[in-house]
Amino acid sequence: MFEKQKQDVGENSTAIQAGGNVTITPYQELRAIFLDLFELNFPRIQQAAKETADQRIEAMLDELQKSFIKHKDQIDPRKFEEPAMQYEMQAMAIDVARKGEKSNVGLLCELFCTMMSKDCPELIELIAAEARRILPNLSPKHVSYLSLEVLVNEAALTAPNLQTINHIVGQTLSHISKCSQVTQSDLQYISVSGAIVARGITHVGVTPSFIKDIPELKGKNAEQIIEYSNKNGLNSFSELQDLITKLHIGHFQLTAVGRLIGWLNLSKFTQIDIKQLFK
Repeated sequence: MFEKQKQDVGENSTAIQAGGNVTITPYQELRAIFLDLFELNFPRIQQAAKETADQRIEAMLDELQKSFIKHKDQIDPRKFEEPAMQYEMQAMAIDVARKGEKSNVGLLCELFCTMMSKDCPELIELIAAEARRILPNLSPKHVSYLSLEVLVNEAALTAPNLQTINHIVGQTLSHISKCSQVTQSDLQYISVSGAIVARGITHVGVTPSFIKDIPELKGKNAEQIIEYSNKNGLNSFSELQDLITKLHIGHFQLTAVGRLIGWLNLSKFTQIDIKQLFK
């Protein structure tokens, strides 16, 4: 299967080097390329382990297909020819085969599509490649913490009234609810991973950026926000402020890699173009 061979490239297809020239169309045969790369790295492993690894790779390819369909207008098929992209495909296959769902498969696929987009700057490719390396080592609660940092320090929410904003915040907190399990040891782990760094000056009593812009809450400190929220049925606001205190928000700041991961994890709630974050 892996001997050197020459093939003619058909219309709307791309030639890819994966132990030999392979001609694919971006969506229909992407699965075959990943499986080839997987076989190159795991050619002879015990049958039971191979079956598990195969199942994990198949699950990843199903998830990757969803991401490709979602981003089909942005994908540049010619990037399959680049050695850097083939390396990332190979590394993804290895990570997923080893760790399965623990490797954060969905976010890995979104990262890969980000790197494969037509107008992806080299800087974003570099950040995404580093995030791809880090993601399989982060648990869901770690990823949720990174998204909490994004929500508190960067997110902007626009809605006609406080109740609507409260609802949006509630949905977001539900999505990242595992962050409530983060401990001090977890924060040190995330820091060692390279997704956050300690602030030179610790920020105390942090108030989310979007709350500062709400007329009814402008100028209030954390305790006053919680008091006002509890009185007016804005439970998501008070829950968010409690998380800020519990998780020591203001002691660390996101690196470029942590910022990308945090935003990607919130992508279902926002239309933001990830590439615009690093201009």
